[in-house]
Amino acid sequence: MKKHYLFVLSFFIFNASIWAQQARFGVKAGLNVSNIDNNDSFYDKNSNYRTSFHTGLFAEIPLSSKFSFQPELLYSSIGKVDEYDLNYRSFDLEPLSADSFKLVQKRNYLAIPLTFRWFVGERFSINAGPQVSFLLNTVSKAKGDDLPESFNEVYKASGDFKLDYGAVLGVGYTINDNLNIGLQYYRGLKDLFGDSDFDIIDRKAYHSVFQLTASYSVF
Repeated sequence: MKKHYLFVLSFFIFNASIWAQQARFGVKAGLNVSNIDNNDSFYDKNSNYRTSFHTGLFAEIPLSSKFSFQPELLYSSIGKVDEYDLNYRSFDLEPLSADSFKLVQKRNYLAIPLTFRWFVGERFSINAGPQVSFLLNTVSKAKGDDLPESFNEVYKASGDFKLDYGAVLGVGYTINDNLNIGLQYYRGLKDLFGDSDFDIIDRKAYHSVFQLTASYSVF
C-alpha cells in the first residue's frame, strides 16, 4: 500500500512541476454590477444595482489543448443601493426637507475564484467554477439632497473574514497572446442572513454580481 501512495504522490508532484512550467501569470481588473437578491418583497423592491470594481492576480494552468485551470486572488467591492421614500411613514415625524434618499451598502471581499476554461474556438472560451470569498469590511452611507445631518454619518464595520461562496459562469474572448476580455456572472449560494445575530424567519439573501473584466498575462 505504501508503494501505491508513493506512486500517486510522485505522479501529482511530477505533473504539478509540469503545470508550473507551463502556467501563465498576470493581472486583471474590471467592473462589478452587483445586487443582493432578497426573498422579502418589501426590501427587494427598494433594492438597486451598485457599480464598483474588482482587481487582482491570476494564474492560467493548461490541462490540455482545450482546457485550463484559472485560480485568482481578487479584491472585489460589491453590494447594493437601497432607495427609501421619506414621505411614506407609519408614525409622526418632524417635517423633512428631503423626499427620499439612497442607502449605498458596500461589501468589500477578498475573492478566490477557481474556474475552469474551455476553449470552444480559436479565440472564444467558456469559464465556470466555484468561488469562495472572505468579507474584509462593510461601509454604509446615505446619499440624497437636503438630508438631515443625522443621515450623513458613514457606518463602517469589520467583516471579520466572514465566508461567502457561490458559482461563476462566463465567457471570454482572447484579443492576443496576452490580453483577454470576459463577461461573467457570480451567484452567491451562502445565505447572508445566516451571519445575522437575529432570528429572521423565512428571509434569505444572496449576492448577485455581473462582471466585465480584462486580464493581461505578464509572464
